Amino acid sequence: MATISRYTDKSGKPTWQAKVRRKGFPLRTMTFPTKVQAQEWARRIEADMDIAVHPTNNRAEQTTLADILARYRDEVVPTHRGAKHETQRISQLLREPMSECTMAELTPGIIAHWRDDRLRTVSPGSVLREMGILRGAIKRARNEWGIELRECPLSRVAKPKERPHRERRVSATEEALLYEGCRKARNPYLRPAIAFALETAMRQGEIVSLEWRNVDLTRRTARLPITKNGRSRVVPLSTRAVEILRALPNDTERVFQGFSTYSVKHAFVRLVVRVKLHDLHFHDLRHEAISRLVERGLNIMEVAAVSGHQTMQMLKRYTHLRAEDVAKKLG
Repeated sequence: MATISRYTDKSGKPTWQAKVRRKGFPLRTMTFPTKVQAQEWARRIEADMDIAVHPTNNRAEQTTLADILARYRDEVVPTHRGAKHETQRISQLLREPMSECTMAELTPGIIAHWRDDRLRTVSPGSVLREMGILRGAIKRARNEWGIELRECPLSRVAKPKERPHRERRVSATEEALLYEGCRKARNPYLRPAIAFALETAMRQGEIVSLEWRNVDLTRRTARLPITKNGRSRVVPLSTRAVEILRALPNDTERVFQGFSTYSVKHAFVRLVVRVKLHDLHFHDLRHEAISRLVERGLNIMEVAAVSGHQTMQMLKRYTHLRAEDVAKKLG
């Protein structure tokens, strides 16, 4: 039977320890921040023992979440395009107390407690991405690494709601201010990079990595061998986009040779401060470009061909039409 005991940790906060004893099974014990979580864990352990799916030699009892995350980091993450950021997130997860739990001890209650605690310091989006990593690691462990679990403990943990998506548009006045401010920029590539982003809806990283060998000014196309979703795409170039490229030196490997991913970001941040604009990010230029494409009369499939979106739902998130412009079309 289960025993729930109350203790006080070094900081003076109350903790609850659950113990489950049953003949034929090893003693199971776990500590929780609340009595409800301790009771929930104890009931789950007893239920598993009742149907004899809690063997004494189960690998889930011998493998911690930290073991699973470390293996996932070393074997799986390197195959992902976002490996660097995923590795950083796993390092954070490994510092969490719940990583010390065995896979048999990891319950929805423990994960929910971690989620709520994490939301006090980071955004819901960050927690969602960390939960995605947890889900991926546990799924791999259950399917391929011999960790026997009746269900993924995240399946009964509610996801935090993301903040509203940005709907920042760039007005003609703000665009003019950006170009004017570029006159004082140290890097001469800043102005053409901004103009090119507004013409092509390309992501910051795609613009920085664009190479001349993948640009065909005659056919007015720019090929991106690898994009955010791991697929290649060919971006059609407007007349204005071609003019921007023709004005750049083409004796280098990369089109925007004077930029790295971080330097263009910081240069844009300094520019926004210099011209006194409010809450404007480089990625907002992509939102603006996509919205302008729709306003110019391109249909959704044509816009997707430019932006590279795989789903209409995601494309909708990037399209922000002004109500007054729609009203004019209504007559």
